Amino acid sequence: MLIKLHDELPRYVQVKQWVERQIACGRWRPGDVLPPERDLAAQLQVSPLTVSRALQWLAREGVLTRKRRVGTVVAQELPPHLLQATVTLLVLGMGNATRQTADFYFGALHRSIHTELAMQGIRTLWLDYRFDIVERELRSAEMVGILAIAPTAEHIPLLEQLYARGVPVVIVGASADGWQLPFVDTDNYTAACEGVHYLLQHGHRRFVGLFAALETFNSRDRWRGFRDTLHEAGIPSEHIWTFITPYADEFDDAVREGLSTLIRLPDGPTAVFAGGYYLALAALQTAHGVGRAVPCQLSVLGFDDPPSAAFTVPPLTTFRQPLEAMGTRAVQKMLQLIRGQSPEPFQERLPLELMVRESVANWE
Repeated sequence: MLIKLHDELPRYVQVKQWVERQIACGRWRPGDVLPPERDLAAQLQVSPLTVSRALQWLAREGVLTRKRRVGTVVAQELPPHLLQATVTLLVLGMGNATRQTADFYFGALHRSIHTELAMQGIRTLWLDYRFDIVERELRSAEMVGILAIAPTAEHIPLLEQLYARGVPVVIVGASADGWQLPFVDTDNYTAACEGVHYLLQHGHRRFVGLFAALETFNSRDRWRGFRDTLHEAGIPSEHIWTFITPYADEFDDAVREGLSTLIRLPDGPTAVFAGGYYLALAALQTAHGVGRAVPCQLSVLGFDDPPSAAFTVPPLTTFRQPLEAMGTRAVQKMLQLIRGQSPEPFQERLPLELMVRESVANWE
């Protein structure tokens, strides 16, 4: 759990703070009977004597009562200091909080997470993926868990270690088979397959795929869905071009030049599958720059649907992610973990919705 064997804070004090945290966040309510001391000791990996010392302290403060033949019970009337106690959830994401709220993807998640937690009286502390700072913050008695937004592959082992130690951890916006962590994500692989089928149904047989930062799980899943569906459809490899850019919100100059050259060819691609919103915008801009009309001469299909997607020229056909639902469900899973329950479902991927507009047309 969160009891530090080599912490300068005595273990019985850490156990006391842990019990107070369970009460403050609602896992144990007035009148609830705590588990036996030996069970708590095994759970926290400390001695029964350490647990007994912490519970006696809390009984003296009026937080707990000790009843013969019943056990240790949460007091019906809790002391004011505990009623006024606040708990804080660490929210991890790439970049600082300003970028989180400004970006349409992170901004939607931020709003839903903040709203849900505010209703529970839980504060948030937004941090970058600096695990030295995370470890320091977890020493605070008020920290109750971690919501990790769109972690990359290098972050997963550290998050799994924290979860194995008993830290409530929920991932939102990333997923992979085999993880032993709860997550809420969108089903990017299935959506990519559906997007390619949609283009195939419109007669397209030559494709270019634009993807960014394949170390992120969403981009990787979209690339896999694009690749697998085209191969299953029997599209020859020489009719499939793929460009990878380092960042989701920046278009590499070399990639832009390569795409410009490619779509000018008489036997070049007839459809662009863009694995992100900014990549779709770059495709529209590149096509305009070389005089290729969208969708008559080149179709473009994207991912993500901020309000501006309906105002591009032409309006963009793209996949909409249920971002607010993702944030809400992630918080619900976190609350279950904090209260000692297993999240139900433990892991889930939500479907995306294809927003059909005017950037895809039939190819004859």
